[in-house]
Amino acid sequence: MWLTRWKARALGVLLAVFILWFPDGALCETKTVLLPVALDYPFIRSVFVHQLYNAPRERAVVIDEIQGGCSRIELWNPEVGQENSLIKLGSHIKIRTGVPILEKCVGQFEWEGYIEVLQSVTVDARTSQVRLKTVDSHVYNKNRKSAVITGRLWNLIKSHVHPFLDEVSIDLASPIQELKTFLPLVFSLEERRRVDRWLDTIRLGPLQVEESAVKVNIMLEVETSSKPREPSAELSAAEMERLAQVWEEWDAFLVLQIESLIGQSITEAERANLLGTLLENRHEFIEALENQTIGRDFVRQQFIWTWKKLTEILRKYLVKQKNLSPFQYLAFFTASDALAALDKLAPALGWDVNRDGLVRLARLLSADDRDTRLLYSYSVDPMLRKFLGMGPPLDEFGPISDVQELDFPAEPDPDSASGPNDRQSWLNRFLFPRAWATDGIPTMFDRVKEWIPPARNPERYIDKVGSLLKKTTDNILDARPLPAEYHSFFRLLVSATAWQESCWRQFIAHEDKIRYLISYNQSSVGLMQVNQRVWRGIYRVESLRWNIRYNAEAGIEILELYLRTYVLKNMKPADLSDRDAIARAAYAVYNQGPGRFKKTVKQGNPHPSNRIDRLFWEKYTWVKEDNFQPLVHCITGQ
Repeated sequence: MWLTRWKARALGVLLAVFILWFPDGALCETKTVLLPVALDYPFIRSVFVHQLYNAPRERAVVIDEIQGGCSRIELWNPEVGQENSLIKLGSHIKIRTGVPILEKCVGQFEWEGYIEVLQSVTVDARTSQVRLKTVDSHVYNKNRKSAVITGRLWNLIKSHVHPFLDEVSIDLASPIQELKTFLPLVFSLEERRRVDRWLDTIRLGPLQVEESAVKVNIMLEVETSSKPREPSAELSAAEMERLAQVWEEWDAFLVLQIESLIGQSITEAERANLLGTLLENRHEFIEALENQTIGRDFVRQQFIWTWKKLTEILRKYLVKQKNLSPFQYLAFFTASDALAALDKLAPALGWDVNRDGLVRLARLLSADDRDTRLLYSYSVDPMLRKFLGMGPPLDEFGPISDVQELDFPAEPDPDSASGPNDRQSWLNRFLFPRAWATDGIPTMFDRVKEWIPPARNPERYIDKVGSLLKKTTDNILDARPLPAEYHSFFRLLVSATAWQESCWRQFIAHEDKIRYLISYNQSSVGLMQVNQRVWRGIYRVESLRWNIRYNAEAGIEILELYLRTYVLKNMKPADLSDRDAIARAAYAVYNQGPGRFKKTVKQGNPHPSNRIDRLFWEKYTWVKEDNFQPLVHCITGQ
């Protein structure tokens, strides 16, 4: 009986402990997670330059005769790669030596050639130091042909060059500490105590010398819940607002990553990759909001997808940034790679992208005093435009305002000289426009009124907008490398796109107000319905809204870019002979972004088949037939 009561009490204690530790009833599983640290060979080269080859023009002075000796050894232009399980360092070498007699160098001579040094790589788990140790070397002449050197020269190399190169070390303690600081930031406050327990288990794992990099794994023990993840509930309005704010900060960080490459000689393919990644992220956000498919994991998923797209380009060029220290480089990539590794356990871990984590990464990425507050600004960024291949900013001459609507001018005074017969409704005055101005200074209304479509007889208005579209298109074709065989076709495409997007309207009149045309989801504006979020930093929002010429130029520039860089480069040769298929594909990219076009191409279709596509095809057919009567009905609503 006593033993039974004891067992019952023990069981009760165990149950209480279980409830305290696992309040949701879920058992935890401990997994060993490997967080990779990739010491790629360009990075290892930068370490050699930073620690040893730090004389002008990346030269290393091993010994110098002015230091009291009779020899001088110089190395320059280091090259780092892999040979089996060893690191191979190649370097130009010059040796000048002689025999010191009575404070003079006698019999001095000089030899110049090339040396390859093979080094083993080890990691000290106690000090977190990666060390290189010379195990062999080979010398060649200037043309990198095998050379035979005297014993004296070889002795100089063995006694001075080998120990000199063995001084290089890579300190992993700093990036590990940065990882300990960074990882808790991407978890909620309630989870950070659990994360601290994980971080207490950090240790260095084995090292491998691979084709692309030396890989060192940081190992830690992570507790994951075995409880199935519940389906995400629909986001509340407050949660949607918070998520949109986090996405804006993420978008600002993405721009910062791209701008960190400014000044580097990137290839056109890499430039297209950067621009496409930026636009796909932004289009995907707009589409997710519009279709109400956005979820709590949306920003995290975009972060991981984007990191996979950009990491190779970032590694290739950031290592060349003179103002970015090897520590910053290694810490930035270690932290970002850690998130990619943890993402495989994300449903069980619950980490997410947030402002604190993004700002920490931004500080690691900044090679100077650049602003890392991740402000989401709609201002034009001239450097970003140029770097992404968009050229200098567009001419902003014309009406511009930050207001959402304008008032029609007050009606004339009935007691004035014009007489009572001059009293008209604002609609009649609009149909027979007159010049309203104050003291000869054009008002905002004066500058936009000619582009307000009339309620009746819009033929003159159509001719005017048509002339604007044609002139703007011709200017862009003169400046852009679109093949001449597509010029006539592109003019048709522009007219049909503007028709589908806006019925050739920049403004609409409602009661006694003038408003710029804006999409139902409040994202795209004007004649060409340029999306303000997607093209943030590339075009000026106020000009897109109130300057029809600016809007036309921006939209046509975007359409030409999409046609040339996405459609013509990615469609099958058989489809390129079909101008109609090209038109529908180009409009699909313009309307829904590069990502949607890639999906349709993968599915074997040159363009999507949906309601929007059918509506565009209708307008495109009318433009080809020179039938603008339906446009009259579209403008007047009759």
